[in-house]
Amino acid sequence: MFEELHLILPQEPSAGPMQMALDEVLLRSVTKPTIRIYWWDEPCVTFGYFQRIAEVRKAFPKLPAVRRWTGGGMVEHGKDLTFSLMIPKGDATAFMSPVIFYKELHGRIARWLSGVFSEGVRLAVEEDLRVGASCFTAPAGDDVLLKGRKILGGAQRRSAGALLYQGSLQGLDCLAPSLWEKLAPLELAGALSPRISLQSLDSLQWKKAVEISEDRYGSVFWNEKR
Repeated sequence: MFEELHLILPQEPSAGPMQMALDEVLLRSVTKPTIRIYWWDEPCVTFGYFQRIAEVRKAFPKLPAVRRWTGGGMVEHGKDLTFSLMIPKGDATAFMSPVIFYKELHGRIARWLSGVFSEGVRLAVEEDLRVGASCFTAPAGDDVLLKGRKILGGAQRRSAGALLYQGSLQGLDCLAPSLWEKLAPLELAGALSPRISLQSLDSLQWKKAVEISEDRYGSVFWNEKR
């Protein structure tokens, strides 16, 4: 899918606002397609840019919630493998239509997961689709399913020609004790590109993300704007 892919491995766990801010900072600064895999410092919920906060609080009254820059539905985090793709302006993949990009990306991940679970992995088709505010109870077209259950969903945002994809792979923690070993970050990245280059966040990116986290994703104005 990508000729070359930069990989940022999980670093220190962070809260929802900081994770959203890091994705935004990277989208504006990467020069190559980049995948970032990350951990949460506590369970939380992210919800789509166009969703209403009242709906989120009704569904998840006890969890902190943060509005994403991308669309989509509510996603509970804490036990999932969360990752983002930042694709710079000018890369061929950034010119794909949202539907084609989603199908191509999830198709490659589904083929990789088929080697992990041997059977039952496929993309959602029309008869699987459901309507709902919670992402993992409402499969959309080309979400990844395992034995009929949604295990991967994602949302996109395009900004100044660049593309951000935020995805969550979940519902697998009870299937295998050594699941993380099977779903190693290098294996995930390798499903998307033959050339992987390890990268890390620098101090300036962290500093800018802290500012954006405080000013936007951690603010009442942003999270309660709808």
